[in-house]
Amino acid sequence: MIYVVVRATTDWLNEPVFRAQIPKAFAPAIARWDATFDMPYHHFRHALKRIAQVSLSRVDGIARVAASEVPEGEIVLPTDDDDWFAPHLADVLTPHLVEGARGYYWPSRFLEVPLSLPHRVTLAWRRVFPNTKPRWLCTTNNYAVVAHRETLPLLRTHVGASHWFIANAPAVRRIEAPLSLQNRNLASQTTLNSVATPAALVRRFRRYQPFYRQPAAPDLAWADPYIAMMGELMDGLKLRRDA
Repeated sequence: MIYVVVRATTDWLNEPVFRAQIPKAFAPAIARWDATFDMPYHHFRHALKRIAQVSLSRVDGIARVAASEVPEGEIVLPTDDDDWFAPHLADVLTPHLVEGARGYYWPSRFLEVPLSLPHRVTLAWRRVFPNTKPRWLCTTNNYAVVAHRETLPLLRTHVGASHWFIANAPAVRRIEAPLSLQNRNLASQTTLNSVATPAALVRRFRRYQPFYRQPAAPDLAWADPYIAMMGELMDGLKLRRDA
């Protein structure tokens, strides 16, 4: 069995709980969203979570648990509540498990609209030179560890996991197949924090609208059903009449 731990999430449809958990620095971005779109931010995030749950439900050989419930010595991988896994994840990962290895990772892949011109240039560069060293070895859901008191904290943050994987390189194994996809969507904190005005948010929305009408790269064809779900979700997101 391979275990999956979903990082801290919330009951997105419970608005009082959601409002209480909003980081103060992110509250203005959410208010800007709610003033711009007819679908409240927390309803949109609930829909993202449901798509990710569909993705998890289609992966055989895994169990979703809390970090404290993972048996020591078992394989566990983290994810955020809006990211996706390949349905064949366990089939690919299991044959790579070897005695003595304590961590595994595979190429980070992102579904994203560039945030800026420099970001667009970076993405284009990486398409032309795919072996370019990434900023972080581990991202939200492209790694797994053997559960131990030293490795379980690595599930909380990809930054700490990246440092640990580099420091413990002899005990880490790389898998070449992309087994996960990070869904950097319009509601992502990274995206919303990059727009400072309602007009900028609308422009970003216009760029995201057609984005999900194109299929994934061939090695990510498993994600096409979830991309289609994102397209339906974005088609249902409308500007408020008074926006």
